[in-house]
Amino acid sequence: MAVPTLRLLLARRELGLGLLTREDALPLGALDAEISWVHSSDLADPGPFLIPGQLLLTAGTQFSGASGAGDGGGYDAYAGRLVAHDVVGLGFGVEVVSGTPPPLLDACLRAGLPLIEVPYRTPFIAIARYAADLVAQQQYARNTWALSAQRAISLAALRPDGLAATLAELARQLDRWVVLVNAAGAVERVFPARALTASTRQVVEAEAGRMLAARRRAASTLAEGDAVVSLQTIGASDRLLGVLAHGGPGDVDQAAQHVVTGVVALAGLALYQGRALDSARSALRAALLRALDDGEALASELGALSGLSEAGAAALGRARAGVDAAIRRSEASTEPIVRGPLLAALDDEDAPRRAADLLAPLTARDPQGTLGTTLLAWLEHNGVYDAAARAVGVHRHTLTARIRAAERALGRDLESFADRAEVWAALRVTTGARG
Repeated sequence: MAVPTLRLLLARRELGLGLLTREDALPLGALDAEISWVHSSDLADPGPFLIPGQLLLTAGTQFSGASGAGDGGGYDAYAGRLVAHDVVGLGFGVEVVSGTPPPLLDACLRAGLPLIEVPYRTPFIAIARYAADLVAQQQYARNTWALSAQRAISLAALRPDGLAATLAELARQLDRWVVLVNAAGAVERVFPARALTASTRQVVEAEAGRMLAARRRAASTLAEGDAVVSLQTIGASDRLLGVLAHGGPGDVDQAAQHVVTGVVALAGLALYQGRALDSARSALRAALLRALDDGEALASELGALSGLSEAGAAALGRARAGVDAAIRRSEASTEPIVRGPLLAALDDEDAPRRAADLLAPLTARDPQGTLGTTLLAWLEHNGVYDAAARAVGVHRHTLTARIRAAERALGRDLESFADRAEVWAALRVTTGARG
């Protein structure tokens, strides 16, 4: 895919263009800047009619006045105005009025603006048409890529774990990392795995949390180091389900943004369906358990009956009684219900000292123990923010902030199972010691 640049125009032999300003005297990459369009004007100040990235062509009639430099303060002022409007280069048509004025060349050199000489035999329309063809080819190539990417993402969505496969495919197509942030403002999935640094994770979670707290659909773009990070909320304003973020060198173009927007819609649908399916399964399991517990017979679509024999009903009753007793014991004690050889190691006489050493940074930051209590509740709820927030009695955003603060204090990656296990064990030991 050919991107229109000054270097490409200069290489087009039939145009016969010549670079008057030496490349080594220009800013680095000046000849490789992308041209958005080609425009011609003989105004002394064409700025109001320019857009960034344009190549401006002029016949020089604005320089034929008595002062020899047009209106507005001379050649330096003219070149400065073009640079201020992000013009990528100036093409001067010779022999229309006269040759290229040497003061104009000097002014362009001082401003760092490439000056190109256009021979009399080359009409400006030929340059504009060639650049327009390149722009059209580029747009066609990007649209073709977008269709191909959307097709690949649609196929990924049909896989067993459709959401994960979709996000992984998006990361591959964009050649950028992609992150799913849950409704609590915490990073839930990263593609490719471990693509985020700790600092980038914090930036993404902070911005996602701000967007979710606003309770409206939104998009945001920010810089993080050498990367540009873009974020977009998932779901309707009254029911935001999370945030999709992606990042990498530079920003994405319009074609890539269309692909991202499609994935945001797919992610919203998947999350909505997942919640509805989980709710339906929970209701079905509860109804089935109640029916079996009450001794009711269940009929299938073929008319067959199913249920529990007297022995089965008695076993179910004993099982439920056992579960109720275990729950009561767990509520009355901080000791785990089941203790195997590995958990027994927590009773080692040296365990309290080692646990205290591990938790020392957390204790120093929060002597009252609020972060430790919150962290233990979160870990024992398997890292589920909503459930842990209800258990602690705080808003999920407050809980998320506490978990991130504890993570920073401990210097641990709480997305890692190994770190979670160590911190959980230390917290259980110290909790038991206090109790």
